[in-house]
Amino acid sequence: MTKIEKTKLLGFISRYALGGNVESVKWKTGPDNIITNFVSTDKTLKGKIETNITGIHDDEFGIFETSQLIRMLSILSEDIEINTSKTSLMFKDKFTDFSYVLADLDVIPKVPSLKMTPSFTATIKINDNFINRFVKSHGALPDSDFFTIESDVIGRKITFGYSNTNTNRISFDIDTEDDIQTIHFSSNLVREIIVANKGTEGTLEISPVGLARIKFNNTLHKSEYLLVNKQIDGE
Repeated sequence: MTKIEKTKLLGFISRYALGGNVESVKWKTGPDNIITNFVSTDKTLKGKIETNITGIHDDEFGIFETSQLIRMLSILSEDIEINTSKTSLMFKDKFTDFSYVLADLDVIPKVPSLKMTPSFTATIKINDNFINRFVKSHGALPDSDFFTIESDVIGRKITFGYSNTNTNRISFDIDTEDDIQTIHFSSNLVREIIVANKGTEGTLEISPVGLARIKFNNTLHKSEYLLVNKQIDGE
């Protein structure tokens, strides 16, 4: 049995599950950490999460339905123990225990690899102020399924409700001096990413080939995401 803090494990899980956008993953454990490489259901996002959790032996575990595991973990207190087998993960606290059945590794989606890493020519700083503005703006225009990063004569900004026609829209300034060509990304995915990593400063990097790379790093968690841009009708 390995003793761990539930909050630490859920911190790892939330950083890849992203509010249900990622369900099936492979956990790779070692003596000092737990790692997963993952891809979203719609294939527009891939990423890697590494968390410092010690004491679990080297192995790989197929997690088919992450949302079910989260619900089961919710019944346990903060201090938990985990034991592993080839077929299941066993969790327990002082009063309750449960087994989570593992999936065959062959049914876990393969994470595509990039043929080459593109150059990222613009970097936007992510901090709690950025996260609060982003979340509040998205909440005010919840039907905006994408946001836009753009430059004008005044500066660089993020816009919700971007359109060539007259629409409700919200914009806020971003912390970068790099030139950015107008580009669009999923509001929902980025919101889930930055909320899952709130409390840690990060970066949002933009590539001219239509990719965003979002990175966070602290003493406990290391998160990296690659997100494909959204194509907007009329452009």
